[in-house]
Amino acid sequence: MKISDQKGSEKKRSYHHGDLRTALIESALDIIEELGPRKLTVREVAHRAGVSHAAPYRHFKDKNELINAVVERGFELLQETMARELNTAGDDALAAFAASGRAYLAFGLKYPGYYGVMFSGDLLDPDGSQTLQHTSHAAFEQMKTTLVDCQELGILPKADPSLQAVWIVSTVHGYVSLVNENRLNALVGDNHSMSEVQNYIVSAIFQGLGGSSPD
Repeated sequence: MKISDQKGSEKKRSYHHGDLRTALIESALDIIEELGPRKLTVREVAHRAGVSHAAPYRHFKDKNELINAVVERGFELLQETMARELNTAGDDALAAFAASGRAYLAFGLKYPGYYGVMFSGDLLDPDGSQTLQHTSHAAFEQMKTTLVDCQELGILPKADPSLQAVWIVSTVHGYVSLVNENRLNALVGDNHSMSEVQNYIVSAIFQGLGGSSPD
């Protein structure tokens, strides 16, 4: 959801005896997307969710804990996206490598709000919560596992999988940012479809890591 979509109208969720915690997380994400993180207050989250000002404190002790919950949910969605992509790859290590890249791309484009919050250094307590630290590392560790599998099969040269994974995420992050900020078309025009660009990026990442197809 873009800021421009919200001009002239305030989005307010209607909460009726459902999952209050989820409603609060979604309301917080709406506010961050529309107004920026500095405008986020627990009072406004409660207002958007249609509950009393005291209701959020049944689930979150303060604003930081609420933001952590938003980020945790984002990483959970990323893991779910990655799991779906990896399931299509089966036991093929090269297909799993491509699936990992596609998962990051698909997630970042489908959930721009969550993506922006997850990778914003201005929002989180440096220490964070143990749950957040675990959740945020899970998808990264899965990518490292895929890289190690490719190394063992000779598809990728031996190297530190952590550095390789950072390089992949950095490249994907740049592309997702261009798309979500509506800058990609200004660079490539109408000469290439989004799927063509994405396939090229995944291929370029593989080649950049020194990859070669198995015999």
